[in-house]
Amino acid sequence: RECGWHVMPNAALSGVVNSRGGSVIRLPARHVTSVESLTDRDGNKLAYAYDPETGLVESLDGGFPAGIAAIRYEIHAGYDDAPDVQQVLVNAAKRAGMSAGLVTSQSTNGSSASYDVVTLMQDEKAKLKPYKLGGLP
Repeated sequence: RECGWHVMPNAALSGVVNSRGGSVIRLPARHVTSVESLTDRDGNKLAYAYDPETGLVESLDGGFPAGIAAIRYEIHAGYDDAPDVQQVLVNAAKRAGMSAGLVTSQSTNGSSASYDVVTLMQDEKAKLKPYKLGGLP
C-alpha cells in the first residue's frame, strides 16, 4: 500500500494503464525485469522501447492510444531481495502483535466496526521511499 505496487518478490504482473495519449507512459511498477507484452485494448501489439533506468516506456509508433484502460501490459517486476522492505514489514508485524486488540470500536444496529491499524513510523516510510512509484510523465 505504501509503495503503490507489488515490491517483492519478482512476479508476473498484468493489468491496464490509463493513457492521455502521447509518446511516453510509466508502467505501474518499479524494477521491471521484463516486458512480455504491451497491447492496446483490442489486443494489437504496440511498438515500444522500455528504459529500465527511468521506468518509462516510449512509443515507437507515434504515440500511445488514449483513454481509460487503453493499454494492457504483461510484465515481470519486483525485487527478489529487498532487506529494507523486509525490515519494515517485520517491525510493523511486531507492533501489530503487541496491539491490545483488533477491534477499536463497534456498533450493533449500524453493523459497523473499526479496526486498529498499524501505521508506519517516519524512518520506516523513509526506507520505503526508493521503492515508491514516481509521478506519471
